Amino acid sequence: MQFIKSLVKSVAIVSAAVIAVGCSSSDDEEPKFATLQPINAEITPKVLWSESVGSGIGEYFSRLNPVVEYGNVYAADRAGIVRAMNKNNGKKVWEVDLRNMIKFDEARDEGWFDGLFASPFPARISGGLVAQYDTVFLGTENGDVIALDAETGELVWHTEVSNEVMSDPAVGEGRVVVHTGGGKVISLDASTGEQQWEYEYQTPMLSVRGASAPALISGGVIVGDSNGNGMVLIADSGQQAWTQTIGEASGSTELERLADVDAAPASQGTTLYMVAYNGELVALELMSGEVRWKRDYKSFENMLVTAGRIFLTDVNSHIYALDQSGGIERWSNTRLFGRELSAPARHRGHILVGDFEGYLHWLDDDSGEIKGRYHVGGDGVYAAPVVSDNVAYVQTRDGEIIALDINSGN
Repeated sequence: MQFIKSLVKSVAIVSAAVIAVGCSSSDDEEPKFATLQPINAEITPKVLWSESVGSGIGEYFSRLNPVVEYGNVYAADRAGIVRAMNKNNGKKVWEVDLRNMIKFDEARDEGWFDGLFASPFPARISGGLVAQYDTVFLGTENGDVIALDAETGELVWHTEVSNEVMSDPAVGEGRVVVHTGGGKVISLDASTGEQQWEYEYQTPMLSVRGASAPALISGGVIVGDSNGNGMVLIADSGQQAWTQTIGEASGSTELERLADVDAAPASQGTTLYMVAYNGELVALELMSGEVRWKRDYKSFENMLVTAGRIFLTDVNSHIYALDQSGGIERWSNTRLFGRELSAPARHRGHILVGDFEGYLHWLDDDSGEIKGRYHVGGDGVYAAPVVSDNVAYVQTRDGEIIALDINSGN
């Protein structure tokens, strides 16, 4: 049954993508993605180091990302390899294979087989990584939440939550909160993995593949659901404090009515920002859920909220910069349409995104003009780059971890 649900969700997002770009066999059809044009480059990207972690994620849906903490870069592949690398030179600090540490049984949900047939099924890592409390946390499509010692890679705990974990856990206030693809929000003790509470909502028959990463803010758990709603749960109990509509389901077919809130919530002060796949970008009062303003933007990628602005890539791979205070658009760039852009990161005064052909693009954060480009390959960049101490760390689909900097006047 879980396989069927996953298949339905995958079909939904593929079909929705086709609708977004249009389909025709005519020679006169509109191009489905932008061909890269020459740019007047003002910056020069340079690779500081590059290392490989396992075999990557292949063509699978994944939000697996590197994380930089404790002087290391932590990264993983889908199958179960997790590696810690020195952030300055990429040298391996430790590496573990979760398939040798934890029993992963592909048929576990059905209760088939045991022990002998438990390996070598892949771990299917798809959520995380998150580093906090000297621990690295991650989730899997098999329904596992795993905590590893950040210094040694040793297993701290492993908890089964019976649902796919396809986004970053929220870690803080002594807890680890995961949002599963089956409509559950589960809080675990950060030290032991013991379940503290569970909240469940009804999911629609069709939804976009994935689930929004939860956020822990001021004693609340903020979550976007697959019905187009944003909500706050009380972190100590899991009880709902408020809910607000972010994405309005509209259209005559189930595909047209997809309204998932798949992007992670972002906050600044007392304002919460959420965006829906087929809805709007909404600014909410954090404590009450009251709408402060809303604008018509559709996205499933995480937003970047920084320096008084909101940067986002929409469902068509258009990039926007908006004022935080009222949502007024500062600039837009549509030159990379259809290139399956990653969520944005900010790198030395530029907005950095990756695309499905493995190109990185640096845009001026004041104008949106493309100022630099670099091809890392690796079957494409699918996750937002991570920036630490002015170095950008990028993970590609084939498992390459690349550290880059740029030469510029910024």
